[in-house]
Amino acid sequence: MLFNELIEQQGLEVISSKTNISSVNLEYLLHEDFEKLNRVKALGFLLILEREYKEIDVNDLREKIKLYYEEHAPSDDKVVMIAKDSTTGGGGFSFFKLFIISVILGGGYYLYTQGKLDPLINNIEEKQNFFDDSKALESNSTIEDAQKVVVGKSKTDSIHIETPIAPKAKTITLNDESNNTQTAVKTIKTVSTIKDTNKSVESIVKEVTDEFLAKEANSTREAPIKKENRVADSSITTVSINPTRGMLWYGFINLETKKRREFMKKVLTPFAINNEKWLLVTGHGYVDIISDSKTLEIADNKKHYFYIDSEDMREIDKTEFRELNGNRGW
Repeated sequence: MLFNELIEQQGLEVISSKTNISSVNLEYLLHEDFEKLNRVKALGFLLILEREYKEIDVNDLREKIKLYYEEHAPSDDKVVMIAKDSTTGGGGFSFFKLFIISVILGGGYYLYTQGKLDPLINNIEEKQNFFDDSKALESNSTIEDAQKVVVGKSKTDSIHIETPIAPKAKTITLNDESNNTQTAVKTIKTVSTIKDTNKSVESIVKEVTDEFLAKEANSTREAPIKKENRVADSSITTVSINPTRGMLWYGFINLETKKRREFMKKVLTPFAINNEKWLLVTGHGYVDIISDSKTLEIADNKKHYFYIDSEDMREIDKTEFRELNGNRGW
């Protein structure tokens, strides 16, 4: 059945309703008025008619459509590409940047609320005063002065004692008083235990500690305290920091003046307490802290906090450290 026969048999309205092809376009095909159509639409209408009406034959009409458009093709067959500047790409990129910034700010706020940023913030706050504090706390004594220790009854009546000092046995004075007689007394207590200049400070401290531990064990037979070896009930004049595993960062804070001083050492170093109250912070826990009365032996990789004065030396937690330091970290 040809296309025109189908139109005569069923009518334009019925075919239009079944194929969804408008009556106007069906009339263009019927009268072969291809000028009102284009090649793609015309050939597409034929495919729809063949799908809906299996008995129809539109091959002749298809050939006429192809021939018409071949004959009426434009003289310039070049395809013209029209480029359009995108105005939405920038907005999408800005949204992505806003999203990334929001994620970073959200992560930073979370870390701040959880207290993860406290060490960094406190370190930034305190670094600006570090150089002034270090200068104020720096000892004015030299190695030559330390080798000639003066124990004075008064400024006019002094006793001069010359004591040889083994290498690395210099006691660091944490305060800034250069002519403090009390500091000299504490220094002589530290260096007077050194009898053999060929021995290291570590071995001398160990010998003295072992001697007092043996005496205490024979007299009292008390069980040893974990991580704490008591030597004698005496006032604390000097505290020695002995890193037991490589380089160690640690810092002292004077609770009265709020001045601080930090060090990076891997050898035993003695410090004069000067009857003042101190806070001590260590970067890790591989360290022995040795005083006149006891020794704290720590062996882990955690940060530790300590309180030190002339009568007591004990480990404290971070909460107590911040309370003593005015709710501030290092």
